[in-house]
Amino acid sequence: MKRQTGFTLVELVIVIAVLGILAGLAIPYFMEAREEAAKKECLANRTQIMRMFHAQQASNYNGTLVGFLAEVVKEPNDNKYFNFVPKCADNGTYSVSNEKVVCSIAEHNEANVSDDASVIDNITNDFQEFLDKYGAMIDQQLKDLGWWPTYASGVLVKTNDGFREAYYKEKGKWPSGVDLNGNTIYFKFHLTADGSFLTYANGNGDFKNSGDWGTNYIYDSAAKKWYYSPQGTNLGGISNSVDKGGKTEAQIIDKIKNEGWEEVTLTGNTFSK
Repeated sequence: MKRQTGFTLVELVIVIAVLGILAGLAIPYFMEAREEAAKKECLANRTQIMRMFHAQQASNYNGTLVGFLAEVVKEPNDNKYFNFVPKCADNGTYSVSNEKVVCSIAEHNEANVSDDASVIDNITNDFQEFLDKYGAMIDQQLKDLGWWPTYASGVLVKTNDGFREAYYKEKGKWPSGVDLNGNTIYFKFHLTADGSFLTYANGNGDFKNSGDWGTNYIYDSAAKKWYYSPQGTNLGGISNSVDKGGKTEAQIIDKIKNEGWEEVTLTGNTFSK
């Protein structure tokens, strides 16, 4: 008589029970991993939206974050900013709260949207790239451009005025924002004695050579803070005058702090107290 091979009923029950226990242990970890991945994807999408919004503001985009968000999440995707529709993997909806993009799923907002690439970051990076590019050129290369500013004698202007005029000629405009009174303000750079530059803002939208150094808003790049004074100051007098020896960015910041300049906030491209 042949012996029957295979599992007995008891053995099958034991195997099924073990598999059930293993599945019971594994499924919660799987679900947790999936939820964590969805949260990270949602955060990444909202961060990309904020960074793109700030980049557009630095390029003189005048719309609101609410309007920008509505444009980029609209389906089908026909916006000019992304080649996909940034949306929550768990079908949450995006809205704006406290100048941030948030998700309707509360747990997804536990991690804050990164605001590293702010308007001022984009502006200062643009200034730095410009100064690095043209600062490395020799005179003949600048002459070959055909538009680099020169004195009446034909000598190249490679001072603060020259670089600022060149920036305005190449870009056609200064990055803009909104001041404390709701007026348009323009972000500019000022070369300092340590070979770096200071970012400031004033209401002159065109290029006015050395008469354009007056400002009521100065940025401390080390502390990432803006300072404001209703009286303002003239940067040419602070850091360019021979009799004053020139000053570094840190020395200029110390000077305005001692003069009582107050700290203000730049949210997007708009100043507030």
